[in-house]
Amino acid sequence: MLKGKLSKRIRLNYIFYLSVFFVFILPMLRLVIMSITVEHGIGLDNFVQLIKEQRTIRSIKNTIIIATGSTLISVGLGGILAWIIAYMDIKRKRLIEILILGQYVIPSYIITLAWSNFLQEKGFVNKGLLSFGFPAINLYSLWGIILVLGICNTPMVYLITLNMLRKIPRDLEWAARTSGYSQWETMLKINLIQVMPALMSGGILSFLSAIDNFSVPAFLGISSGIPVLSTYIYEKAISFGPRAFSLAAALSVMLSAIAITGALLQGKLIRKSSGLESIKEDHSVRIQVKERTRAIIEWTILSLLACINLIPILSMVLSSFKKFYGAAFNTVNLSLRNYQFVFTNRGVIQAVRNSIGLALATCIVCILLGTAIAYIKVRRNPRAMKLVEYSASLTYAIPGIVLALAMIFHWTKVPNVYGTIKILLIAYSTRYLILQIKGSTTALLAVELELEEAAAVSGSTKVGTWRLIIGPLIAKPVLSGTFFIFVSAMTELTLSSMLAAAGTKTIGLTIFNLQQSGDYNLSAAMSAAVISMILLGYIITEGMKKISFGKLGKISYRQQTQSKVVNRPC
Repeated sequence: MLKGKLSKRIRLNYIFYLSVFFVFILPMLRLVIMSITVEHGIGLDNFVQLIKEQRTIRSIKNTIIIATGSTLISVGLGGILAWIIAYMDIKRKRLIEILILGQYVIPSYIITLAWSNFLQEKGFVNKGLLSFGFPAINLYSLWGIILVLGICNTPMVYLITLNMLRKIPRDLEWAARTSGYSQWETMLKINLIQVMPALMSGGILSFLSAIDNFSVPAFLGISSGIPVLSTYIYEKAISFGPRAFSLAAALSVMLSAIAITGALLQGKLIRKSSGLESIKEDHSVRIQVKERTRAIIEWTILSLLACINLIPILSMVLSSFKKFYGAAFNTVNLSLRNYQFVFTNRGVIQAVRNSIGLALATCIVCILLGTAIAYIKVRRNPRAMKLVEYSASLTYAIPGIVLALAMIFHWTKVPNVYGTIKILLIAYSTRYLILQIKGSTTALLAVELELEEAAAVSGSTKVGTWRLIIGPLIAKPVLSGTFFIFVSAMTELTLSSMLAAAGTKTIGLTIFNLQQSGDYNLSAAMSAAVISMILLGYIITEGMKKISFGKLGKISYRQQTQSKVVNRPC
């Protein structure tokens, strides 16, 4: 009997490891193999050919310039905003944070559309600049891509830096002041040094996000002839030449090498700053300013955020009501026909259904698998769960366009997957699973093991413990984290651009196709509708936070456990 149980456990372990290898690791291996596959066997001919092509060198150069430039913008803007919010006694911090984090939730291709409407060639901004003798701003340029990506990546740097600034002990500041440092010298020589690893980590994350981003360079760079590695891989893959996929795979390996190196460096910096992780965040004010100075700072920040966040989106919404792109904004040129198209066109409706269905299915898969993995990791910490976590981290760390290509090479070998909605669900789930594992792990660490032990002593089954105790206690943080997965999956573009077929197009791909075909006002109308959907989802999520899941769980546990313990026979 013991041998039977042991052999069954070995078989289950074998199936588990094989499944992890098949879903997460094997697609990457197929990609690497494809990159070195040549006509007569194995070799580096694909890499040699790419290096010789001028467009490859130009793509690498553009990628580095764009990633570096956008990182400087996001680090500068995100770091300054984080420092002001963390330390200064300004008002309206909640409003400022909402304006900053709005760029984190709204898809980058919608932000790009908003900015392209705001800075269109015959728009009021460029007309105003020309009237004062200044040159017009061309967003369809290298600097335009850098600007938009810098704005999109600012929230990442802001969040990482803000968290670490609040964890710097005030004792260090007081010791510096006692030693004769002024307030500003303390900030530069103490706080800046302490927060530097987090700031650099945010900068690396911004750099990686910039080289991974497909939508911004695709929307602004393809039509203006500015290739980057992500769009160049896309061009190679859809060219369907004799060596198209092999060359695309070789480019993907190059891009992945940069991404994985950056991810490892970021992890090293995070570990370097992990000494402050156990310190509780201090939300108290550290820098007092005069009333007039405070008002100037507040309204300067609000005006800046309105200019880079609200006004471009408002410009896009107004454009969505125009009959023609670039038409003057007056009653003659206004119409609802763009929205009529969005709400009645069969292709658009199908894309919305696909995206919402995929987002919901991805959330369910991630919640079930991610929470199960997190629970086993927290309670037992076996090597198997570490393997899953590392594997899931790999599929999130590599650029989306690379993952999409790996999915093509791998899942074409499996019948009835490629070209269907299944491959998109698999891609989304493997892409976002690590986010749910991290979120569920954080939620489960807050649940004391004694609660489960007490429930077991009182006779509760494992299912009952989850239903009455663990589930209610972790529901709020788990569902709050899942909102980001839902929005990301619903508005995803990069994976869809490579994996979607005729009947499986998504919201992001439909907006991309409308923009590339010159239907700018239709894409603006659909983007406005997507923003409304995201806002509705945010309101629902905030409403769910007010539901006292934890309180219900504690009451149920206490009432049922106490009654069982009291009535339990001695």
